[in-house]
Amino acid sequence: MRSTPLAALLVAAALAAGCGGADAARSTGPTASGAAATAKPAAPGAHSARARAAAAGDPWDHLRALAAVGARSRGTRAAGTPGGVATEDLIAGRLRAIGWSVRFEPVPFPFFAERRRPVVTLPGGRALRPGADVRTLTYSPGGTASAPLQRVGGNRADAGCRAADWNGFARGRIALVRRGTCPFAAKARRAQNAGAAAVMVVDAAARGDRGPVRGTLGAPGIRVPVLAVDADGGAALDAAGGRAVRVRVDAVSERRTARNVIAELPGRDRSARVVMAGAHLDSVPDGPGVNDDGSGVAALIAIAGRLAAGPRPPATVRLGFWTAEELGLYGSRHYVRTLDRAERRRLRSYVNLDMVASPNAVLETYGAGATEAALRRALDARGPTPSRSSIGGASDHASFQRAGVEVGGVFTGASERVRPGPARRFGADAGRPADPCYHRACDTLANANRRMLDRVTDATEAALRELAR
Repeated sequence: MRSTPLAALLVAAALAAGCGGADAARSTGPTASGAAATAKPAAPGAHSARARAAAAGDPWDHLRALAAVGARSRGTRAAGTPGGVATEDLIAGRLRAIGWSVRFEPVPFPFFAERRRPVVTLPGGRALRPGADVRTLTYSPGGTASAPLQRVGGNRADAGCRAADWNGFARGRIALVRRGTCPFAAKARRAQNAGAAAVMVVDAAARGDRGPVRGTLGAPGIRVPVLAVDADGGAALDAAGGRAVRVRVDAVSERRTARNVIAELPGRDRSARVVMAGAHLDSVPDGPGVNDDGSGVAALIAIAGRLAAGPRPPATVRLGFWTAEELGLYGSRHYVRTLDRAERRRLRSYVNLDMVASPNAVLETYGAGATEAALRRALDARGPTPSRSSIGGASDHASFQRAGVEVGGVFTGASERVRPGPARRFGADAGRPADPCYHRACDTLANANRRMLDRVTDATEAALRELAR
């Protein structure tokens, strides 16, 4: 909604209170305004706090602020980076400015960042093509090596998996080993113990320009560079014979700590019941993550403003903004794991918003019970009926589901191509991805669907109010 002069004043007040950016005014509807008109006289400062909360009700303003964080932070808001820290601070500041109780929760996680593409130079000066011939395995450390290659285990799929494969390996050489059977980390660890200066894993099934496997070592800990090469790259390395090959990996692989942001608004009846909603606050390293999942974060901050402006629900509402989701649900898993049994029993519902403003959106819900049913009713009242789907364990709802908490969620699509039926129902383009910028640098504000974001925000607010009655 377009800003008004009054909203501009409220924005200034919110900024002075540390909200971290501009919020546009948005009406919270006749129920909220009617409640405000009949309320008892407020304590000094209550009117300004309520006004700031009302002004925070437009999700687009929050999404725009998150996009700006990504733009200022080298195009990423990934956990453990300056953009990730700025995202945590922005969320906490905006929620505190509208009266929510906010705390940070430290979360340790494995951090990996590749600062430059790998370099593998053959004798004679020819270099393998990064992305097409060679890739760095995730959680490989940085490092350089210049040494002859030594093939380990021949051409067996389980080459390098057994200790005996490394008998006779010459320390200081670069190990060349075929992909297969045991994890990359197991082969890399045996190579490291045998004294290898670097490890090249040959993906024999990969040919052409599609590149070798995008593999992972699972966690930091290996101390020598580890790369994957395709079949042609492996053949070129074999042909090097006893001559030296040069390898350079520029990457950081280490343990870091990021922060969940946990916010709470006590309910009117002060009962033990808690209704919770969440969204992950981190992006992938390759992009600013405006739809994935700035959209879910923006929707929840807007809902927080509307709930704070009134009327307040009977049950307590808690919001979780999860770090390091893109690396394996680290934030939400840490939160659930640290709850005692009594706290888990208090959680009646968990609503998950992950990617709710896809540009070629098809609206879906997932979950079960009263939580999904409330979301479906609210969405159905505001447009075409959403489809039902299952996204498995691909987002933070899975952490709560495993703990026995009833979950529900909303999703508007990722890189999958939209089928004709849903395309007709939601006005999308059939055959095109729901989000062509999924996990890419182009997931900017221009990639976000404002109309869908508004619909999901309105419906999720209604569902949370119903669940918190």
